[in-house]
Amino acid sequence: MNEQFSILKTDAEVRTRLKELAADISKDFQHIQPDNPLLVLCTLRGAVFFAADLVRALSIPCEINFIKVKSYQGTRPVGSPIFELGEQIDVKGREVLIIEDIVDTGQTMDTVIKNFNDKGAVSIRIATMLDKPSRRYPHLRATILPDYIGFSIEDYFVVGWGLDYNEDYRLLPDIMIYHPDAET
Repeated sequence: MNEQFSILKTDAEVRTRLKELAADISKDFQHIQPDNPLLVLCTLRGAVFFAADLVRALSIPCEINFIKVKSYQGTRPVGSPIFELGEQIDVKGREVLIIEDIVDTGQTMDTVIKNFNDKGAVSIRIATMLDKPSRRYPHLRATILPDYIGFSIEDYFVVGWGLDYNEDYRLLPDIMIYHPDAET
């Protein structure tokens, strides 16, 4: 194996956990009716793989849409998150589930939640493949708490299963810790 990568979670571990999350979400939203399905908002691009499999495993009516919020360049946050797509999605009177690849500082989810709360969402919950609570900004630790967490992880930079480093490594089949300074 390349020394730049070490396995954090295997594909099998992710798929098993994903099914458990789908069961929990389906149970929590069992009241959802077809005339007002759960609005699932997938964050592009990192959460696409996770969201596709998670939504297919749900047993409730849902509608999927996409948002894109830029928050990273390489391994560093870029500052205030900026909506590139989906800011105007109509959420009024809807229950919303945001599917995220990773919740890190919490700044992106804070921006997204404020935007959609202001637009009249009935409720907003977060499902994330990975959560890094140690990286949460202090002022967001009490407010940005994902409702459905695949795995809580330490402060590693991770790739694979949709997660990238400057658009590389998204297609790795496992979640890998990336060591950019390791010799190849």
